[in-house]
Parts: sequence; C-alpha cells; structure tokens
Amino acid sequence: MRILLLNSILYTPRTTPKGRFIPQVTSIEDCMIIKLGIEFVNQGHEVTLIAAEEYKPTNQQDFPIEIVYFRSVLPKLFLPTVLPFHPQLIRFIKKRKEQFDMIISSEIFSFNSLFATCLAPNKTLIWQESGDHNRKFFRLPSLIWYHLVARAFMRKVRVIPRSLIAGKFTKQFGLNVSSNFIDHGVDGKVFHFQKEKKASFIVIAHLDRDKDVISIIISYKKFIERYPDRQYSLYIIGEGEESENLKDYVQSNQLGNQVLFLGRIPQRELSKYLSESVCLLCNSRKELNMLSIGEAIVAGTPVLTNTVPYSHEWIAQNKLGIAKDNWTEEDMYEIVMNNQYYVDNCSHYSSQLLLSELPNKFIKQFNIK
Repeated sequence: MRILLLNSILYTPRTTPKGRFIPQVTSIEDCMIIKLGIEFVNQGHEVTLIAAEEYKPTNQQDFPIEIVYFRSVLPKLFLPTVLPFHPQLIRFIKKRKEQFDMIISSEIFSFNSLFATCLAPNKTLIWQESGDHNRKFFRLPSLIWYHLVARAFMRKVRVIPRSLIAGKFTKQFGLNVSSNFIDHGVDGKVFHFQKEKKASFIVIAHLDRDKDVISIIISYKKFIERYPDRQYSLYIIGEGEESENLKDYVQSNQLGNQVLFLGRIPQRELSKYLSESVCLLCNSRKELNMLSIGEAIVAGTPVLTNTVPYSHEWIAQNKLGIAKDNWTEEDMYEIVMNNQYYVDNCSHYSSQLLLSELPNKFIKQFNIK
C-alpha cells in the first residue's frame, strides 16, 4: 500500500516555567512516527510523512520514507507545540491523494486531520492519543473543536484510539471510534526481553517538575532505609531543568553511591539498563502517554506507576506491575519480592506492544467497512 502519515509534531516539546518550546535536535531516528514509517516500508509498503518544519533535525538523515516538511503558518495564533497550521497541506492532498491508498493522521484536534477527512474521507484513519481536552486557553479551543468541528466534519472517518481512555473520551462526541486500540509500538530490534534482573530500579523521564522525579527519589530513600538488606541502586535516565536540584538532593542525603544520573543516552544503551532493572518507576503529574512503559514491558521489566499515564488500566488488568496513586516503598518491596511473577506477565503480554504488529493492525482497521 501507499501510505500518507500526517504527524506534524515529531517529538514532545519541552515545558519550562516560561512556557513550552521546541528543542533543536540533531536526529529524529528514534521518533515513534519515524520508526512506524520504516516498519511499514520493511513490510513492503511505500510511506510519505508530513511533519512541521519546526521539528526538522539539524543533521541531514536518510530514511526509506519520504518526509515533507511544512512551515507552520500563523504560529502565534496556532502554536506549533499544540496545533500546527499547514494550509499547504490542502493543495498537497488535492494534488497527490490519488497516489495514496491510506492516510493515517494523528489526533482529532488537528488541522491535518480536518483537511484529510474533508478531502479524502474514504482513505483516512485518525489515530487518537488524547484522552482529555487540551488545557490551552481554559480548554476552549479544544471544546469548540470536538463539539463543533469534529461532530460536523469527522463523523464518517474511523478513529483508532491509542488507549482505552482515549477511546472512552472520543466516543462521547458521536464519532466512529474503533473498539480496539492501537498503542505506540515498541521496537523489538532495540528492546529485548530479559528474565534475569539486577538489583536496580530505573527512572526514564525528562527531568522537569511535572515528572516529579524527586518524589521517586524520596520513596527510594525510604525503601533502602526500611529494607537495608536489599542493596538496590536507582538509575535515572534523562535531562532537564530540574537535574541540578535533583543531584543536590541526592548528594545532601548521602545517596551519591546509590542514585546514578546517566543523562540522555542512546536507545540501545537505555535498553540495556531497562531490561536489567527490577522495576520502572513512574510518578508523573502530567505525562499521559509514556513510551518508556511499553518499552519496559517488552524488556520484561514490571512497572510501578500512578494512574496518570493512560496505560495504567492495562498495567493493572494484566498484572504487569502496580498502578496506584501515592505508591510507596511498600509497593516497591512487593514488586521486588514477587518480581518473577510480574516479569512472566510482561513476557506473555509483550507481543501485543511490538512495532512490527502495527502495520497489519492499521490495515485491518482500514479494511473494516
């Protein structure tokens, strides 16, 4: 099949006290949508990706997919971090829509999805990540979009949620929502299952206040104090504006030998630390879709998380770890003591998360009439 992917926002913008911004990156090879496009190609399809020029990497890279970058128009009104506006896409779809068999567009709250559903409704699927309204401007733009724009123009297009929560949210607007969800795929060539674990916990996060990594370090401190016979390390992978504050806390509490900051590391190195760890720890205040959770499950590493990530429901349902708010060192101990039980559950579930499964899942949904 010839496939058009509409995904303007290639990676997550950064949030600071002064607002959100798009960091310049040298490479996009680890971006989820790039890997999905390559997987389609590996299975014999042709792929074109539309992305916002603001997310273009500084280094030139060659991929087996065509990437077309459009500059965002009226960026002060339609923020490229939230709702990129590419009117150039209208002409692109009109001119080339006969070349494509299927269009996969990210998000209902998106001009890309609106243009695709109006110009090529029979070829378009919308892949929905959001499970709630965008909070910008008191949620008013999102409320107007879902209640008016989506109801008026997107009712006939099939929506594929990326989670159970996204599906529940989308159904309330009278749209054609699939009962099956397609989560972000995990690259099985990078992340490998490992049964035997080392005495370590792991955190993978951008180190800002919303990720609340300080609360995880405090819980870890309570764990090693309460269970001194358990000599466990804590690896923290990621960078961010809270990095120095976190390091200061670790040093002031004499945890420098146990809590190790690795910074931002390549995916294959990250995979090694993740697969060896006894548990992935998450306590984010806002991050709703955490790719690292799926990567942990594929690596056979149980997850201890609050109920903020959308994935908390299937973590709890399938016993892939513990999903509860205000988790404590006692929950960490539970996963340590019953680690093999949770690891085995991860092994049984992991095939459902592999990136290699996604192309056929999309095609199956597309062929449903």
